[in-house]
Amino acid sequence: MSPSSVFSAPRICFGALAAVLAAAGITIAAAPAGSSALAAGRGASVPFVEQEAETAATNGSVIGPNRAAGTLAGEASGRKAVTLSGQGQYVEFTLTAPANSIDFRYSLPDSTNGTISLYVGGTHNRDIALTSKWAWYYGSYPFTNNPGDGHAHHFYDETRALLGTSYPAGTKIKLQVDAGDVTPATIDLADFEQVGAANARPANSVSVTDYGATAGDTSDDAAAFDSAVAAARSQGKEVWIPSGTFTLGHHITVDQVTIRGAGPWYSVLTGPRAGIFGKGEPASCGTSTYPGNAAVPGTSSAVKLYDFAIIGQVDARVDCDQSNAIGGALGGGSVVQNLWLQHTKVGLWLDGPFDGLTVSGNRILDQTADGLNLHQGISNVTVTNNFLRNTGDDGLAMWSEHDADHHNTFSFNTVLLPILANNIAIYGGHDNTVSDNVVADNQDQGGGIHIANRFSAVPLSGTTTVARNTAIRTGVLDSNWQFGVGALWFDGRDSAITGRVDVTDLDLQDNNYEAIQFIDSATTDVHFTNVRITGAGTFAWQIQAKPTGSVKNVVATGVGRAGVYNCMGPDAMAGLADQGGNSGWTTTFCGSWPTPVYGSDNGGTTTTPPPTTTPTQPAGNLALHKSVTASGSQGGFPASNAVDGDANSYWESANNAFPQSLTVDFGSTVSVSRLVLKLPPSSAWGTRTQTIAVDGVKAAAGYTFNPATGNTATITFPATSTRTLRLTFTGNTGWPAGQLSELEAYSS
Repeated sequence: MSPSSVFSAPRICFGALAAVLAAAGITIAAAPAGSSALAAGRGASVPFVEQEAETAATNGSVIGPNRAAGTLAGEASGRKAVTLSGQGQYVEFTLTAPANSIDFRYSLPDSTNGTISLYVGGTHNRDIALTSKWAWYYGSYPFTNNPGDGHAHHFYDETRALLGTSYPAGTKIKLQVDAGDVTPATIDLADFEQVGAANARPANSVSVTDYGATAGDTSDDAAAFDSAVAAARSQGKEVWIPSGTFTLGHHITVDQVTIRGAGPWYSVLTGPRAGIFGKGEPASCGTSTYPGNAAVPGTSSAVKLYDFAIIGQVDARVDCDQSNAIGGALGGGSVVQNLWLQHTKVGLWLDGPFDGLTVSGNRILDQTADGLNLHQGISNVTVTNNFLRNTGDDGLAMWSEHDADHHNTFSFNTVLLPILANNIAIYGGHDNTVSDNVVADNQDQGGGIHIANRFSAVPLSGTTTVARNTAIRTGVLDSNWQFGVGALWFDGRDSAITGRVDVTDLDLQDNNYEAIQFIDSATTDVHFTNVRITGAGTFAWQIQAKPTGSVKNVVATGVGRAGVYNCMGPDAMAGLADQGGNSGWTTTFCGSWPTPVYGSDNGGTTTTPPPTTTPTQPAGNLALHKSVTASGSQGGFPASNAVDGDANSYWESANNAFPQSLTVDFGSTVSVSRLVLKLPPSSAWGTRTQTIAVDGVKAAAGYTFNPATGNTATITFPATSTRTLRLTFTGNTGWPAGQLSELEAYSS
């Protein structure tokens, strides 16, 4: 296979495939069959045909649709799957194109191993091993493997098999529970591919087997790989990985070298430390469970990685452990192409600064954290035509922590089912582009596409371009905020978003909650042109911070509750200049967060949106999970922590800069007469006095927080009717910033 090849032939475009599959009653994971956006050529071109289990022949139980995170149906592609719970139950797919392989997504109960029987044309072909080892996480971020921590999620995994021969279109491929097979087994989907023959060894190459690597055993081949890499570089040759599975006990560090395999179905690297890293890899934490490694300074260049798989053995998320498939700094014309990356922490975690990399034609599956992250100071990188599914955090992200990412492009990628956060996220930086992507079915604490000043990122500047993307069933009920997140959302958590953002030719389809959201600080220069909102459970727009810019040809249909959620006043959207062609979002709602209403195609009934009302005064803590903003926040300590109901998380303002303010929006006018302010109860928080005013209600005074008495202070005042309440901090004897873990507001 030449370096210019990406996926093995045939290459089947999602757009071209949609119409073919629609006639057969089959959908693909990226979108409903027949999607006009996909017909326009968005998303990755892939070498496989995907079929959903719920559209195949089955005598099992179809589960879903269900949009709730933490459920088997909710985590399934398209929010439906099939559970096989007894002997003789099956899912039977019919090939629509020749294929000699299967890759299928499934879920077993936790701590379960077993097999499922594969039949081809009615004849038993083989038993396929299944395991829950790489699935099931619990508790709070960064999550555990302990069921006692609750919050079970990340239920699915994938497995693949070459079938030994090619079968024609029309062949029946069946997954069935036979005697001795594991139950229950939930089948989500299957991908069928015509895998080409293994690549031949290039003439000008050194093989890892020449230096002692042995395929198919459990011996550590890392030293042999190191020797082969050194020899290839000194001799001006490539490194060749022949067919077989090789175990790596440590990462392989590369610079100015090409590594090529026989193909991602043939050449496989595995092991708990399996990974290829450029220089610039940070040090890992070192424990007996997660062996550390020293930092590797510098930047690698001209690294070319082609045509192999890294299928790791990572079953826990440990953020200080560099257990990623690809890492470090890979600049200077480096290429990562046609790799299969699975069961590592992150598919590609790249640390800058560096310039110039192409990442194309890769499959990134079943990660415990991000799919790909461009981390600080990375420029002129093109990430294109990649297929991602079931990542544990953001699918694709640019994170400009301390140093701006700039002039990078995410284009023609398909990003499905991130279990946490967003399909695609841009955290700070300047002049970056997100274009021609298809994203779907994210699960918690995120949306389809996210533009934000968060996590200590260098604030957005220049022009961020979001063009010709499609998001399907994205945006979620956030488990912390307990309100919907937008399919496209903007968050000025650390500071106002003042860089220009251009959003053009965007399709937001079957949105779980609102289509577009603004929250925290303002977004001041955003421009929408040709945006199609087709179905939304709640609102077309959710305004929790005021945007400015322009809107042109923004058309919403099938909105469940109202065109706009707005409790900020009649001028909240006035800053978006109406340039014509807008429709479908004239109604407004303000009140308690409503239950989504979906169209009849999703098992619900479209209803007339409720009128704008002022709800009855609620009981209890009036500030809990309400919209909150701050004059400034330290990275990792956002304003939302002050209303999340968790006294152990906290907001902290920018250091060494008073005054600082924290403002809560109750969503409607309420009567407030008492505030309970909290800091974390831990004794590690020494006693401190903060000087706080309740603007317009009570003058500044000192309030002492003492862990011996619960680290709590109470402010009382005559009953006040208000929509918003602002606390202004002008001093703190324990830290040069305002700090608050909970702002609780009560009517008596």
